[in-house]
Amino acid sequence: MRLPLPFLAVALAACAAKQPPPAAPAPVAAAVPAPARAVPETVVVHDPEQAREMVRLRMALLERSAQLAETDRRLEEATTEAVRAMARSRSLATRAEAASAIAEAEVTLQQLRGGAGSQPPAEARRAEEALHSASAAFDAENYGGAVYLATEAKRAATAGRGRLAENEATLGASERGFAVPVALVTTSRANLRAAPGGSAEVVAAVPAGTALTGYAWAQEWIRVTMADGRGAWVYQGLVRSVAPGGP
Repeated sequence: MRLPLPFLAVALAACAAKQPPPAAPAPVAAAVPAPARAVPETVVVHDPEQAREMVRLRMALLERSAQLAETDRRLEEATTEAVRAMARSRSLATRAEAASAIAEAEVTLQQLRGGAGSQPPAEARRAEEALHSASAAFDAENYGGAVYLATEAKRAATAGRGRLAENEATLGASERGFAVPVALVTTSRANLRAAPGGSAEVVAAVPAGTALTGYAWAQEWIRVTMADGRGAWVYQGLVRSVAPGGP
């Protein structure tokens, strides 16, 4: 049996009204941020005064290096010119005389090396350089120049031997002398001892700021004199240099 169209439309509308409404979407939980992870930081505190002092020291070292290099350059130029002048003048020095001068310089240099041990003085380097140049002049048959350079080598080696002898007369076997006296000041209360070592007899106990003069060192101890002329030893960690920029 076919239903009339008006009745069919009403039936369809009734069925549609009976259908349940669509389900609402489930609420979305709010995202919870993860706890922040602490990252360790290294904080470097710069001391402006120390930074300025380091820069000043570096500039002073650069300047001193340049001065030494310029002095070496001028000395080398003067020596080279003297040797060239001797070559041009055809001096009366003979091959035998040049060979004898070089041999004497070599002996003196060997004596310096033997007495200096593992720490040869600066004179040894100058003697070696002059002796090398003397050998080159000899090979070029500039016997006058060879004699001159060999004499310079012998003079430097002799000066080095003299300085070693002077140090040996005043320094112990384990001591190393400073090139020049070093002005020092104590940074805290310090015990001055009769010998290098923490168990040596205490000569004097001095407060911070006491002026001392260092002459030599052995391991971690410095041999010093006090203002009254008495000698003693002080641990190196208890003093600093008075010179600007010194350690």
